[in-house]
Amino acid sequence: MTIKKFIAGLNWRLVALHFMAAWFFMYSFQTLAVLHNTPLLDIIRKQGTVDVQVILNKYKIDAGELTYFIIWTSLANTAGLLVAFGISLTIIARRKWFWFNSLLVLVLVIILSRLDLMGWQYLKRILLMPGKIFNSPAMEYLANGLLMLALGLFIFFWPALSRFIAKGSHTTPAA
Repeated sequence: MTIKKFIAGLNWRLVALHFMAAWFFMYSFQTLAVLHNTPLLDIIRKQGTVDVQVILNKYKIDAGELTYFIIWTSLANTAGLLVAFGISLTIIARRKWFWFNSLLVLVLVIILSRLDLMGWQYLKRILLMPGKIFNSPAMEYLANGLLMLALGLFIFFWPALSRFIAKGSHTTPAA
């Protein structure tokens, strides 16, 4: 493949939309992952994260339980990205679009995540708001996680967005 064909196969509409879908998947998985230990989630929400040692001693929580909680949420973020990458590759393969677009999304997300430039710290106030209608922290996080997952799936599978992406192709689909 020549450089000209390679560049012609890049579709920035696809990259942008699949990036947004991957973003929603990552943070929906992260939000849903806190549900594996709802008692600890409730304590953290009520007590905050200031003076963690006092909180751990007060509620008789060992450091291992807190560590597992943190590891679960971190790995869930990565799992969400990998699921989104798999969906993206499947869509691209079925529509015979250039596979490198999906790989580019994966690399961009990894780089921006490592540099802490994904914007979660700003957007989480908005995206975690719908679940506040529930009294239970478990229901709150479940609703928020499922809402973000639905938004990611919507971006991947809405036919109008697929047509929008297809219009952004410069050439016939690359093999």
